Amino acid sequence: MTTLHTGADLPDTPEPASRASARGKGARRFLRPRRKVPAAIAAFVLFVVGLLIAVGTISALFGHPVRIVPYDRVVDWARASTWQDDVVMAAAAVIGIVGALLILIAAIPGRTRLVALRSGEPDMIIGTSRRMLARVLGTVAAQVDGVRQARARIRGRQVTVHAGTDLRDTAAVRERVRDAVEGELARLAPVGRYTVKTKVRGAP
Repeated sequence: MTTLHTGADLPDTPEPASRASARGKGARRFLRPRRKVPAAIAAFVLFVVGLLIAVGTISALFGHPVRIVPYDRVVDWARASTWQDDVVMAAAAVIGIVGALLILIAAIPGRTRLVALRSGEPDMIIGTSRRMLARVLGTVAAQVDGVRQARARIRGRQVTVHAGTDLRDTAAVRERVRDAVEGELARLAPVGRYTVKTKVRGAP
């Protein structure tokens, strides 16, 4: 479990519901991963382009131009082309699409792999992985009276609990498992509403 804390003091008065909701949304945004891989790729491409331009410019200043890029052919093609040419329009469209995708990638953070949990501190964010949360809920379900074994899985906002029992009547066990898991969720207080679905397999 990961805890991030800014060191603010706990207020004496209860936090308003609207403020708690806004803080929960901020916690989800804070726990979302940044676009490190696309940013690294874009930075590398820009670095290579800038390096090629620098090498070509400096070598030309010293009278020995390094023709890594065939500038003469590119200049001749640019002079002979117009904006109405299909190649020019296609290239402009590709550049525009790539630029728009880079802006979207930079503006929209990635999907978080952590679940934000509320805490008593207004400026504290607690995050745990879905796998760890599912393991905790599965352990709670396994401790329910009549349950032989249990495991939980989280997909989106739904918690699915698979449990096994030696009893033939699984209805009561199913209700106890659901109550136990929902009670643990209420205690952990994750940001957002999670629904619980229980599947109990009884004795043959």
